[in-house]
Parts: sequence; C-alpha cells; structure tokens
Amino acid sequence: MVRALLALAAIAVGATVVLAQSDPNAVRKEFMKTYGKHAYTTLNRMVRDRMPYDQAKVDEALAHFAATAAKIPSLFPAGGYQGPVPDSNYYAVAKTFESQNDLQARAGKFAKDIADNKDKIKDLAALKAIWPDINKNNCDSCHEAYRLRRQS
Repeated sequence: MVRALLALAAIAVGATVVLAQSDPNAVRKEFMKTYGKHAYTTLNRMVRDRMPYDQAKVDEALAHFAATAAKIPSLFPAGGYQGPVPDSNYYAVAKTFESQNDLQARAGKFAKDIADNKDKIKDLAALKAIWPDINKNNCDSCHEAYRLRRQS
C-alpha cells in the first residue's frame, strides 16, 4: 500500500513538472512569484518596518536576483503572446514578446544594479537607502511598461 502511494505521488510530481515545463505561463508565473516573495514580501516589508531586518534573507534575495536576472527575457519568447492568463490578475502585454532587446537591456541593468549594491547592503539603513531605487527603476518600471491588470 505504501509503495503504491509513493509511486502515485512520484507520478503526480513528475506530471506537474512536465506540465509546468510545457506551459510557459506557469513557468513565468512561478518565476515571478518567487521574485515577488523576495522583493515584496521580504525586502519591501523590511524597508517599511513591517518585518525585522534579517541579513540572511536580504542576502538570499539579492543572490537569487543576481543568479536569475538573465533568465527574464527567456520567459517572454518572441511570438509567445497568448493573451490574458486564466486565473491570474496580471498578464504580459503583446509588446513584451516583441521587445527582446529591451528585455535583455532591462535584465542586464537589474543584474548590474544588484551586483553594484549587494555588498553595500549590510544593515537596515543601507537597505532603505538602496533597495527602493533598485525596485522602482527595475521591477516597477518593467511592470509599468509590460504588465496589465486583468479586467474583470
């Protein structure tokens, strides 16, 4: 009985992974959800004094951004626009998938901003001085240009 349940669990996990890999919207949504966790749930909450400063969490967030920023353009492949995403409040507009050069430039700028500042953020005062500009000039500006809220 236990082996059967383990086998079914393994099949379910495998099927979920395959489905996510074949669904670009799911991959993009999961990628951005992780970014949101680090940017908005962790760093922004610390900056707004809604969460205690935790250097390990700051370092984890910045390391994640540094390691994955270059992947952002691949989430929006040319010709990949599919319209509003079901079960999502936001979606990438069509021009996102037509702007590979701009996406690469934005991802490169984000990676550079993180690399240039990650060693400077060693306390709450530095986080408050540095992170809001990185967030505004990278995350927010990209969302303003390429993301729409789904109309109900």
